[in-house]
Amino acid sequence: MPFLRTFPTRAADAAGPSPSTYGLLLLSVAASMCVQSLTDVWLHTSVVQWLAPLSMLGGAVYFNTRPVSRRRFGAVLALLAVLIIQLPTTSALAYGVQAFGLPLRDDWFIGIDRAFGFDWLTFQTSMVERRGLMEILSRAYETFFPQLGLTPVLLAALGEVRRSDRFVASFILCVTMTTIISAVLPAEGAAGLLGPDEAHLLFQGATPLVDLHALRDGTMRALPLNEVGPLISFPSLHCAVAYLVTAAIWPLQRLRWVVLLLNAVMTVSAVTHGAHYACDCVAGLLVAAISFHLAGQLGPWSEGMVARMRGVAVLPAATAPTVLTR
Repeated sequence: MPFLRTFPTRAADAAGPSPSTYGLLLLSVAASMCVQSLTDVWLHTSVVQWLAPLSMLGGAVYFNTRPVSRRRFGAVLALLAVLIIQLPTTSALAYGVQAFGLPLRDDWFIGIDRAFGFDWLTFQTSMVERRGLMEILSRAYETFFPQLGLTPVLLAALGEVRRSDRFVASFILCVTMTTIISAVLPAEGAAGLLGPDEAHLLFQGATPLVDLHALRDGTMRALPLNEVGPLISFPSLHCAVAYLVTAAIWPLQRLRWVVLLLNAVMTVSAVTHGAHYACDCVAGLLVAAISFHLAGQLGPWSEGMVARMRGVAVLPAATAPTVLTR
């Protein structure tokens, strides 16, 4: 197929997650355990929920001993396992840090939006009347997890394992940064603007205010993983993932514009269906851009460091051909 031939498999590009990606995952898990210990807020997971990522990691080890084509499959399994482990880790961090109970900053974010001429209630009221458009936005909002899972698989399947690894590493960096920011600048999000008479304006991704306030006043200290909600208001994680997916897929010329359009719609849906302030979305895009850049630096650096520790020669980066002029 011409599309597949555009991205041939490379033997050196089928190893899987880089050392920096594994390191970021371990740091994130350690941070979540520390936060949960400090706040005594625990997310309960069952053994069954850990079987999938552990089985994937075992499969990755097996396939990495096989020929190159099978090692690529092992890389996909390892990257997906890292993502699956990171998701509950993120939830544990997001819930744990809210127990610190720092002052809510919704007034700041509302003020920033209004300074730029944006009012969430006015915007949402006008959007609710456009049922067809709201249905499209709802569908785009729900692509968050499918995009998150399919992007590393697609990139690795096309031989771009290093870029797939960069996407996973940037996601770990991004969710860690957004969690830290949400701890320092907690907020209810636009859900806090609504009273019972305007509840019809709210959609599926709003901050669960009952959970948020229970964490802040100390009445919630444990809950099952399957009952967690989208607790991070500022910055918007939906917008961050929209940026990361688009940036990761951008080299695939036949997909870039489709993905860009989808994620532009998902960014808008973070306001309409995620009950985010506009400044939440801008902050999410900025954090994602920083994370994607840092991940692009960390991956090659960590691989080079490991190669030097093993005494393996590291090839210099290819240089551009010299152009002679008269």
